[in-house]
Amino acid sequence: MGSTKKIGLIGRLDPECELFDGQTVKTRMMYRLLCELYGEENVVVVETKDYRHNAPRVVAQTVRCLLTCRDVFVSLSRNGRKAFFPLLSFAARHLHTRVYHNLIGGWLAQDLEECPKQVSYLNDFRVNWVESHQLVGKLEELGVGNAEFLPNFKYLDGTELPESRYYGPGYRFCTFSRVQELKGIGDAMDIVEKLCSGGLDCWLDVYGPIDPSYKEEFETALSRCVHVEYKGCVAPEKSVQAIASYDALLFPTKWKLEGIPGTIIDALAAGVPVIAAKWQYYDEMLEDGVTGFGYGFGNNELLADEIKKFIELGNGANELRKGCLARAVAYSPEVVSGVVGPAVDGERLRD
Repeated sequence: MGSTKKIGLIGRLDPECELFDGQTVKTRMMYRLLCELYGEENVVVVETKDYRHNAPRVVAQTVRCLLTCRDVFVSLSRNGRKAFFPLLSFAARHLHTRVYHNLIGGWLAQDLEECPKQVSYLNDFRVNWVESHQLVGKLEELGVGNAEFLPNFKYLDGTELPESRYYGPGYRFCTFSRVQELKGIGDAMDIVEKLCSGGLDCWLDVYGPIDPSYKEEFETALSRCVHVEYKGCVAPEKSVQAIASYDALLFPTKWKLEGIPGTIIDALAAGVPVIAAKWQYYDEMLEDGVTGFGYGFGNNELLADEIKKFIELGNGANELRKGCLARAVAYSPEVVSGVVGPAVDGERLRD
């Protein structure tokens, strides 16, 4: 590697590995990529976990990072952007810091409509990387002149996947996300139980951290289920291995501002078809009849019909499996590295 370039990264890495949310996982993935490109010893990290309760430390680390590194990557939550953007904008204007904003989530356009002042901050940065082509267009309409597409991605431990598999009775489905009302987990549980009571032979395993506000409701619902089990949390790097044994991933999200979920990347990489509500960016990741099946957002009662459609395929679901594996390539670290490296080292973004 041999690089002496210092690269800053401001975001929530959670070194204790207690968190499995999309923000933390995405920041960890970018950290690993930057270490591969520039060497771990050259990546200067500002850990933003619980930054409100550790303000003196975080402010000191941020200032040190901005004074030490010409190139600084930031991966911040909605609230984090409000706290850090003014300082990052100042650094970009007066210290000539090159800020690479790697957007977390898919709701930035809504934030700008509520707080147009953030547009000027964003335009001070070298680039604003977002996970959706559609969102690039929305941001351009709102006055952001440097929004570019960069896919969400994950490093995934290799799993040997057979070219085909048997699909038959005893179908096994899973959900793989935060366990909360807005992810539609309860709906998926109810629907699987109803399908089983109607004679279908299928099971649902639920993975992911349980939202504290949903814990009691979830545990009560789970206690009534015969064909649903809670499997706990899986380290992000082990997700493909965990998902690979299932017939399909269920993604009945009810969150309007859903971005490009890492769990979908997991399923694609595992060759596991996805049955999902058509959230705002569904068409950018998935395709009906190619990677699985989708149904109208906000109509989770339609999930049962799509599960039945999937089951009727039998071993024909192997074609969906092939479609998933082909689509997964677009969300690989190699693709992202081919954008990030030239952005920092190449001529396109040089002063």
